[in-house]
Amino acid sequence: MDIVTLIKIEQNNNPRVALYHNIANAIAKGISTHVLNSGMLLPTHRNLAHALGVTVGTISRAYAETSRRQLTIGITGRGTYINAPSQNVDILLEGGKIYDLSFISPFEYLNPSLDKALKKIATKSDLSLLMRYHEPRGLLHHREAGAKWASRFGVRVGANSVLVSAGAQHALLVLLSSLFQVGDKIVAEPLTYPLLKQLSNRLCLNLVPAAMDQAGILPEALEALCKAGDIKGLYLMPSCQSPTLAQIPDYRRHELVAICRKYDVLIIEDDVYALSLEKSPEPLINLAPERSFFIASTSEALSGGLRVAYICVPDAFYSDVEQAIGYTVSMAAPLMAELASFWIEDGTADDVLWKKREEAAMRNVLARRILDGFALETRSTGFFAWLKLPKPWNNTNFTEIAMKKGLRLANSSHFALPSITPEPAIRLSLGGLSDKEELSKALNIIAEILHGHI
Repeated sequence: MDIVTLIKIEQNNNPRVALYHNIANAIAKGISTHVLNSGMLLPTHRNLAHALGVTVGTISRAYAETSRRQLTIGITGRGTYINAPSQNVDILLEGGKIYDLSFISPFEYLNPSLDKALKKIATKSDLSLLMRYHEPRGLLHHREAGAKWASRFGVRVGANSVLVSAGAQHALLVLLSSLFQVGDKIVAEPLTYPLLKQLSNRLCLNLVPAAMDQAGILPEALEALCKAGDIKGLYLMPSCQSPTLAQIPDYRRHELVAICRKYDVLIIEDDVYALSLEKSPEPLINLAPERSFFIASTSEALSGGLRVAYICVPDAFYSDVEQAIGYTVSMAAPLMAELASFWIEDGTADDVLWKKREEAAMRNVLARRILDGFALETRSTGFFAWLKLPKPWNNTNFTEIAMKKGLRLANSSHFALPSITPEPAIRLSLGGLSDKEELSKALNIIAEILHGHI
């Protein structure tokens, strides 16, 4: 069955739906039923319009809709292609007996003792207070602990500029929904956090890629986009970018802030992996506190099940962000916030973070030794690595053969914005496998594939 037939069937079944929506829906169904496969070239706008007897504008609108849904990729000068299906590499999925290096699980076996903490909390806190409704912003002593935790990232902020959210993912949803309107343009790295793509798609926000190098987004690329269009926001992981590990240096941060001020662009600083490093440059929120929003997560450092993150916001936006928390989860769970506060205040958080950095250092040495000779990007205490694939490997054939050998990997296509065709590369989580021997086996399988021994 060809695409024209798929579209005609969809239109016959749903005659009251706008044609461009039916075209997009037909393509979505064709992908889900494997009639349309990844990498397939679709007809040109003109040819498909002629086949369906409609205007070229209708096809352009339909292809724009499929691009927004990440069903297709348009490549200038080459045409429109069916997009590769993207797994949720930043959401833990159950599977068979496999080595999962796709999900960044931050050394959970080094998490602090929950039993000990709960016993101490029970003797020090009024537990009934933690089971009631509170303001969406969170209790004052939880926000005070949040300000203290934010200081670990280098952020200078007081409790009255902090809100408690139900984890970094929730914080991102809250910021995107409270700061931007449907159709707004937000600049991001060409390879970025997959959830940003999913949330922007659902909120009908437009992500615009800005060229980057090993030091992050290029200021001249950001300014060119600001000049060309009405850019409202900038999303960054500036100190330890996932997946590339890029770190924006101090001088470039000042340049980016100056551009954002010039064009009135808001900045979301989602630096969740910054604490995996021993030292990071000055946060952008310190440079532009009037327009920057910082997400200080606890999960990556303390425990994946501790769904608490602190949102540092300018005073002018505090009420809007608080309302968004109220609309989504009413409030972050006070009991979880109390647990996070306890670990932050008694020094447990710092101790656990130190142990995880120490473990990460050993695993980075292991990765560099096993994958020596290949284009592997690491940080001395980073929680993940970035491996560029040599020819003749590409994302599809490498991940497919790796899966056959029991490895689940996250390739660069999972992080690419819809208009981007990324270079073949793999993000390797170093903390998901508790046994270093298992990690060694997994990395050796990758090395054997690269050397052509498999």
